Amino acid sequence: LILFQKGQTTTPPPFEIFFCFGEEWPDQKPKEKKLITVQVVPVVARMLLEMFSGELSWSADSIPLHISHPDLKDKMVEQFKELHQLWHNQQNPQPGPAPWA
Repeated sequence: LILFQKGQTTTPPPFEIFFCFGEEWPDQKPKEKKLITVQVVPVVARMLLEMFSGELSWSADSIPLHISHPDLKDKMVEQFKELHQLWHNQQNPQPGPAPWA
């Protein structure tokens, strides 16, 4: 993700996780031909990729996280808000006070 954000690679990192149940995998069959597959898309990874690729389509105040433990959710939302603020400050640096002031 860092290399992608710095422009050192043109392809974004994959963040989907695939699980296959009841069959050997990986094998010669494509995952679309498996009986039971599950695709997990971590919200954190998708948001970070969108943020660094300029496709940011969410507000830091409305992050749709679905985490079962409320304390963990609260902490994650706060971390996302801090990360969003850091990213925003990096993209739009504000001139600071003069060093002699």
